[in-house]
Amino acid sequence: MELESVRSALRSAGYPAVSLTAIQEGSNHDVFDVVLEDGSAAICKFARVRETEVGIAAENRDTLFGGRLSLDRESYLLSLARKEGGLPAPEIYGAHDSPLGRFIMMEKSPGISFTEWQGVQGYRLEPFLESLRALGRDFGKLHRNLRFPSFGDIIGPGVIEPGCRNFADRFEAVTEMRIDRGVKKGTFTPEEALRVRAFFHGRFEDLRHCLDAGLCRSVMVFTDMHGRNYFVDGQGVPSGYFDLESAQAAPAALEFYGFRFFLFNFYDGGTFPRAEAAFFEGYREANGPCVPETAEDEALIQLLSGCRLLELSESYWGVVDAIRDTWGVRMKDLLFRYMDTGSIDYVALGALWRERDGQPLHPKT
Repeated sequence: MELESVRSALRSAGYPAVSLTAIQEGSNHDVFDVVLEDGSAAICKFARVRETEVGIAAENRDTLFGGRLSLDRESYLLSLARKEGGLPAPEIYGAHDSPLGRFIMMEKSPGISFTEWQGVQGYRLEPFLESLRALGRDFGKLHRNLRFPSFGDIIGPGVIEPGCRNFADRFEAVTEMRIDRGVKKGTFTPEEALRVRAFFHGRFEDLRHCLDAGLCRSVMVFTDMHGRNYFVDGQGVPSGYFDLESAQAAPAALEFYGFRFFLFNFYDGGTFPRAEAAFFEGYREANGPCVPETAEDEALIQLLSGCRLLELSESYWGVVDAIRDTWGVRMKDLLFRYMDTGSIDYVALGALWRERDGQPLHPKT
């Protein structure tokens, strides 16, 4: 988008922007850092379709779960996390139509990304662990405060789509969507797709008995909590959760797998269990209701990790940007290793993120 066109759209909606900077983050939005005439800062977001999904998925559909995406839904999710969840999510100033499409203006969260903060604090171990304790306290509070009667996309007040009563039904459908996309992109041969489909169907059926909404707590899950998707203050305490567009009503395991996937493995394999323990210390301090304690809890976390490997295999397939050129192939390899062994190699995943983020393998002590 041309900056002058964006500036004109903002001014027409009553936001006199004097400075605009495009933010190269996120794949579903054009995002701009805005400074207004009174010196205040804000964030502006326009929706867009991911280039890798053109011709594969319908427009305005969530690539993780296939649900309806809209800036109005995102505004609701941010307000829900802020007002009922009690977490530091940005305030929404307004949603507007323009010649460039619909956009939202929202508060600019204070602080810097968790990933950037790690470098600022010198990649030291104890601040890293303390920050994860604070993260655990936030999610313990969120899961305690927000509960839903079914599973699916959180769309608006009282609206969950498709509103499944058993999470196995919800995620078998999501998995089928991801396999279909993988076949269309060439990620999987038809024979591989049959094997993947049979594997995931069998695993969800094994767990179906404990995934009923009457037994399994449905909570607000942000779903994409990597280190660039939330901000922390100078002490590492979360100060802004701002990427909630795909938020789900789901078992807490759908969040917990993501912390293993993107955060606990920020350093080496020896630090991983300490990071996870620190998070759950904070979670228990906040009386979080969903601490994983049983073999079935662990199996669900592993299974949802495998589902994300499936999604990332097809999502990164064909991406060429000098950093992630081989990620689709490597994600597929990790997926089939999980299917063969029943175990996710989170350390190998951390090595992939390290190629992009550049942190050392070992934290400083």
